[in-house]
Amino acid sequence: MERNIELLKVKEIVHGRIELRSDDVLIFRPNVATFKEFNLQVLQDLLDAFVEITDGVPRLYLCDNTYTPAIVSKDDLDFMSKKYPIFATKAAMITDSPIARVQVANYNSVYDPTVKLGAFVSEESAIEWLLKA
Repeated sequence: MERNIELLKVKEIVHGRIELRSDDVLIFRPNVATFKEFNLQVLQDLLDAFVEITDGVPRLYLCDNTYTPAIVSKDDLDFMSKKYPIFATKAAMITDSPIARVQVANYNSVYDPTVKLGAFVSEESAIEWLLKA
């Protein structure tokens, strides 16, 4: 089933591009030329931008981590666990990294987060999962 999806809002920040789609999916696309890694400052910058673009209404969230390092720190995971509910209802990550897939599984089991995180190899599969009730 083909859907007619529109971009409602787009915001360019130093870390990349944020899009809010008409199907309520919030997408972060890192700038592959400049984005090097996630850290607490980057996560806070993203949180601020996400809250602004969503007008404070949590949405489905997709992050393209295809070209970013797979390893994040425990502090980053703690931040994600506490802050994801501010902007997200469900979260998906695009990654080819087996390490990232293990981290996602560990994150879901260790933190038992309010906002579950899934790992996918394509944007299509990630969005399909996000849109399932």
